[in-house]
Amino acid sequence: MSASIFEELACLVGPKIKRFPSRPDIISVGEILTATLRCNDCGQMFTLWSRFKRHVIRHHQSNNQNDLINDNVNLDEFTNSTGPLPVDSNIPITSTTLINLKVSDTSQSNEFKSSACTDTYVNDDTIETPHNKFNLDYHLKTNINKALTFTLFLHNNNNFSRKDVLEVQEQVNQYIIKPLLDTFINFAKSNFQNEQPYSLYNNFSSLVSNLRNPFKPFDSDYKLYSFLKNEGYATNFKEVTINDQLMPAHRSGELQNRQITTKGILMPLKFQFKTFFEVNKLISPTLNYITSLKQNNVRLTNFVQGELWREKMKLYPGKTLIPYILYVDDFEINNPLGSNASKHSICNLYYSFPCLPMEESRLENIFYAAITKTSDLKQFGNEKCFECLIDELKDLEINGIDINDSNNVTIKIHFILGLVVGDNLGLNCFLNFSKSFSSSYFCRLCRAPKEMTQKLSCENSELMRTEENYQLDVLDPNSKGVVNKSLLNNIPSFHVVKNYYADIMHDLFEGVCHYNTIHIINYFITSMKYFDLDTLNSRKEFFDYGPKEIENISPKIQLHHLKKKKLKMSAREMMTFIMYFPVMIGDLVPSDDVVWKFLINFVEIIDILLCFEIDECNILILENKINTHNSDYITLFNDTLKPKFHNLTHYPNIIRQSGPLRKIWCFNFEQKHKQFKVYSHCITSRKNICLTLAKKYELKFAFQLLKGTSFFNAIISNDNHLVESNFKNLINNKLPNVHDVSIQFYSRIYFKGVEYRQGCYISVFNKNILLYLIHEIVVVERKHVLFFCQHLHSVKFDDHILAYEVDPLNLGSFSMIAADEIIGPPIHLIRTAEGKKVIRLKEYYRCI
Repeated sequence: MSASIFEELACLVGPKIKRFPSRPDIISVGEILTATLRCNDCGQMFTLWSRFKRHVIRHHQSNNQNDLINDNVNLDEFTNSTGPLPVDSNIPITSTTLINLKVSDTSQSNEFKSSACTDTYVNDDTIETPHNKFNLDYHLKTNINKALTFTLFLHNNNNFSRKDVLEVQEQVNQYIIKPLLDTFINFAKSNFQNEQPYSLYNNFSSLVSNLRNPFKPFDSDYKLYSFLKNEGYATNFKEVTINDQLMPAHRSGELQNRQITTKGILMPLKFQFKTFFEVNKLISPTLNYITSLKQNNVRLTNFVQGELWREKMKLYPGKTLIPYILYVDDFEINNPLGSNASKHSICNLYYSFPCLPMEESRLENIFYAAITKTSDLKQFGNEKCFECLIDELKDLEINGIDINDSNNVTIKIHFILGLVVGDNLGLNCFLNFSKSFSSSYFCRLCRAPKEMTQKLSCENSELMRTEENYQLDVLDPNSKGVVNKSLLNNIPSFHVVKNYYADIMHDLFEGVCHYNTIHIINYFITSMKYFDLDTLNSRKEFFDYGPKEIENISPKIQLHHLKKKKLKMSAREMMTFIMYFPVMIGDLVPSDDVVWKFLINFVEIIDILLCFEIDECNILILENKINTHNSDYITLFNDTLKPKFHNLTHYPNIIRQSGPLRKIWCFNFEQKHKQFKVYSHCITSRKNICLTLAKKYELKFAFQLLKGTSFFNAIISNDNHLVESNFKNLINNKLPNVHDVSIQFYSRIYFKGVEYRQGCYISVFNKNILLYLIHEIVVVERKHVLFFCQHLHSVKFDDHILAYEVDPLNLGSFSMIAADEIIGPPIHLIRTAEGKKVIRLKEYYRCI
């Protein structure tokens, strides 16, 4: 046994050590409190150092017996202590619980398996297990890893409170782990205890003792947070003091003056940014993706291709920049119809990175930035509630963060606030514009007065807000819609008048669509009597929506909905309804009807806005169609344009500045609210709800880091969907350089978050729209997704209903289509009320 091992053992069991004069490989330790020692020559276990020492001297030491006298060993006591030693079943779990010592041959290379004085979490992949040798340290750390993963998995569930998780840990220990280990012990007693050598039972008993409570390192909130912080999966967030004053408050039934401190929460943004990119090894792929996007100037697909980002980059020449988007919105955690409605309304701020080399729509890619109560925000204002957040964002931009790439090369990254997004009211409040849309100047992008916006059909460039006229408006608050100067302007690259953003979820599907459809339905039913309300509801109810859109069917349209000019539909339900509305009733309305033409023009506007890619040609088409839409609305329905109609006029300019609006809409951020709403309903405390929600997200973020999600694994498949191919020979002929073993066939698969099934249709654009029927889904080497398809002949576009009339039996040649060649999501065959078979695309690529 080498001297380095003596030092390591001394570190583990304490400083009180004496060496044997004749055997330098034997040490004497005054006391061991947490270790069980095993003799590797005979395998016998010892819980006391003194007994282990006597055993070595008696059975494995052949040299100077004076060592026994020098160390005051009682030979009589040692001689009488025969048989297996009792094993304490309550030995605490530590990485030093079992120590392997090899003493029979000092010339051999002996290993000490305990590697640290304290418990540390080690990922399974970082520990190598020696061949044909049991490594206790490895298995103990693996068990701690699995227990931690299980614990954070429970915390990641929105239906579990922190108290619930602790109770689950306790019950799992009591009713699953303990009975299993007791069974193993009883089996060992019956089969091993009376056998020779005694070491087998002792080893097994000691191992079981170490597995008694795998949750012990984190069986309380304090231990869990400490453990996560030590391992780099969490750090302290900041409680920001918004206000501190003496106020009357009830305490024990009496009204007393108490010091009331109002606080908000600021999450550790630097820690989150750094760990997200480092743990997932994303920094190099992200920078490469940004570079590739900049080289494509033909079609806008991302925020970094817009004019706004190019303008921001000019401020930091030669520096590495990554944009992020900040989202702000309020949501109600109590019953909205209850007596405490709006009392605990929460203002959450999230952020996301628009340029990640993956599907950005995953909820995991939306992160928590800050949280405060809506009531505090209204009472104390943006300055007090968000001052610390703005300072943090400013520091991220100016000083940046050092991030290590996959090759451990440090890169200084400056994170730039690209956009602030949200609904119209949330943005106007956060950016310090007018909060009332009945005011004379409600638009945050232009200075058009209300009377003009009610008739304006296109954007007036002379009325746009600029930094110069903004300064004038600040000097005269509320005169032109500016309440006061925004703190966000302190961020060097950001100014509120250049926050080119509009949300199609709120503007269209919760606004313009309702106004339009109410007028259109009333016109068709009341004025022209093309059909009645029952016919419309029947067509809507029994329409062939397909496997995906069937989840978004809206309830029946009632007469009082039309009178109140508000349909009872969510934004997603309205999106589905308006997309298929022309197909539902197209056979009942003549094509030369002026309101029908208005409807078709409006649906085409939506088709363009829902594109994932858009070029200048389609932007010009969009601009023309919005101009026509607003003008026709005033003429046909004798109605004024509402504020959300006015927002449409800015859409072409916003797309040029910030890219496709679908990539930055609020649907995904709104879905993030649901996590915290569900969790809020699982807890009863509202004393410090901001702190409670922040702690919940801290654990969810730790779980995201711990599980190490493979962000580049775009394919999600299930072995239950593996199928035998009916076209194997044809497919092999089309893939001559691919080995049969590397090919798998599926009936259903998810690729980049989109579900594809056999029997669905896909579209490819090659100078024109080409439609294909999916026969086989082929996965090659678990990396590439191909579709073995058959081309549809006899495809005719019907501009009356904006769909392709097809003959599903008239199929042409077979083709192998790569997943990246497809435009839009998969589509399905629709059987109309008049018996036609049509396909409605979900992206707009039709030429003028």
